[in-house]
Amino acid sequence: MINDFDFTRPRNVSEALAALAHDGCVVPVAGGTNIMVNLKRAPLDADLVVDLSGVEELKSISVNNGRVRLGAGVSFAHLLDWHPGAAIEGLMHPMCVAFAGPLIRNLATVGGNVCDASAAADISPPLLALDAAVELQSAAHGRRTLPLAEFFQGVRRTARRPDELLTAIEFPQPAEDERWFYYKLGKRKADAISIVSIAITLRLEQGKVEHARIALGAVAPVAMRAPEAESLLQGESLDETVINAAAVVAARESRPIDDFRATGAYRRQMVEALVKRGLTEITQQST
Repeated sequence: MINDFDFTRPRNVSEALAALAHDGCVVPVAGGTNIMVNLKRAPLDADLVVDLSGVEELKSISVNNGRVRLGAGVSFAHLLDWHPGAAIEGLMHPMCVAFAGPLIRNLATVGGNVCDASAAADISPPLLALDAAVELQSAAHGRRTLPLAEFFQGVRRTARRPDELLTAIEFPQPAEDERWFYYKLGKRKADAISIVSIAITLRLEQGKVEHARIALGAVAPVAMRAPEAESLLQGESLDETVINAAAVVAARESRPIDDFRATGAYRRQMVEALVKRGLTEITQQST
């Protein structure tokens, strides 16, 4: 097995975009945690590998004008050490704790996990629950943003064009009274691929649901929101009847498969159980 490709390590975003504009198959690499595993199975299909680990512009986290910006090169270890409080930390901290192990967290990046577009990617449900968008840049076409839900287009397929670099993920800063729930179901407490993962953000106004976002991982070809369940909650009080109905609808919206980790029927049952648990815990959560 021979890997035959050129390699470059740009120092900034401009150099990275120039490299991505080259002819042939160009593969950007951040932490490389997925690519290194795949290299054990088959040679990398690439003419040029662009190592982004030296691009410091991609490694910052900032909050400006009510928008949170995660650089695509932010590692999971960095995300775990970040303490913004409230809903962001409530979703991100347990997700990072359950993500792989310390060595992988030091290397794996937010942008890499998103671009890998696995249905079971750990960061996708929290970002979808936070209503995130991705920022893409290319040397020829400049900058564009795209809702994360539209960025995912199929199993390990995204809307990123070959000459584009995912530079950041942005989302509105949640209100202080935003409530949240996150849970990852796997065969182990950590360092395991999700069987089902769920992230919920929800805001109540005078006891009624002002808005709700329910995001699910590993139960469809892509990480997904549950819009019908969200709509059912809108304007309602979170009583047992409403919670049970939303959980049933969310399970119905999911499209899980059978694989060696779990059957589709079990996954669907767990969606219902976890949505019910999440909404119930949210009713007991003080903000």
